[in-house]
Amino acid sequence: MDLVRPLVLTLLSLSMVMTSYSTGVYADNMQIPAWIKSNAKWWSEGQISDSDFVQGIQYLIKQEIIKIPKSSSDSSSSEQKIPAWIKNNAGWWANGKISDNDFVAGIQYLIKVNIIKVSVGSFVKLSSDAFENNAMIPQAYTCDGEDISPPLKITGVPDKAKSLALIMDDPDAPMGTFTHWIIWNIPITKSQFTKGENLEFPQGTTDFGSAGYGGPCPPSGTHRYFFKLYALDSSLDLKAGATRKDLETAMTNHIIEQATLVGKYSRAN
Repeated sequence: MDLVRPLVLTLLSLSMVMTSYSTGVYADNMQIPAWIKSNAKWWSEGQISDSDFVQGIQYLIKQEIIKIPKSSSDSSSSEQKIPAWIKNNAGWWANGKISDNDFVAGIQYLIKVNIIKVSVGSFVKLSSDAFENNAMIPQAYTCDGEDISPPLKITGVPDKAKSLALIMDDPDAPMGTFTHWIIWNIPITKSQFTKGENLEFPQGTTDFGSAGYGGPCPPSGTHRYFFKLYALDSSLDLKAGATRKDLETAMTNHIIEQATLVGKYSRAN
C-alpha cells in the first residue's frame, strides 16, 4: 500500500503536466454527479464491477470533463480487467483525500496510456430548442412568464435501457439544492417533450410542494438549473407524488447512463 500511493500520485502529477497546455480537464460550469463518486467508492470496496465504474468514466468523457483522443478508446472496454491498484485512487477521491481535478487528470492519463480503455461512441443526450447548454432559459419557462416546461430532445438512448427518468434542480438555491421537476418511467421511445406538454408519466412532489414542473424563480442573482436525464435498466415501482429521495433510492444500481442539460436564469430587477 505504501508503494502504491506514491505511484498513483506520480501519475496524477504527470497527467497534470501533460494537460497543462489545455484550458483544464475539469470544467467550472460542470458538476461531477454524486452517483459517480458513489460508484468510485463502491468499486474501490469491491461492491460493483469494473464495467460499472467505467460507465461513470464514460459519462465524464461525454460531458467533456475528461478529454481524450478517439484513438485512446476501445469498444471492448466493458469486458476489460482494470488493474487493482487503480481502485486505491478511486477510493481516495471518494473519501475526499484527492480533489476532483486530480481524480479527473489521473483518469485522463490512464486512458491515454491505455491502462483504462473506454468507448467514446454515442451516449444518451438531452438538449432543448429553447436554449443552448449553459445558456439563459427564456422567461416563458420561468415564474416570470408562463411557467411551463421547456421543449426537450432525447437522443442516443442505450439499447439495454428499459425506462428513463428526469430530475431538474437548482444547486444555487440559498437553502441548498431545490428540486423543480421529477419524472420517471418515461418510455425509451420518447424522443422529445414539447413545450408545456401534458405528461402521462408519473411525476413526483417537488420542493414547491406539488407534482409537475415548477420553473426557475431565483430570489437573487443568476442560478443554474440542471436537467438530469437517467437511462435505467428497469422500470420503477414508484407511485406518482413520490419524493426525489424516493426516486433516487429506487434508481440505485439501475443507472446505465446519464445526460445533463444546464440552463441559467436571473430575474429582472
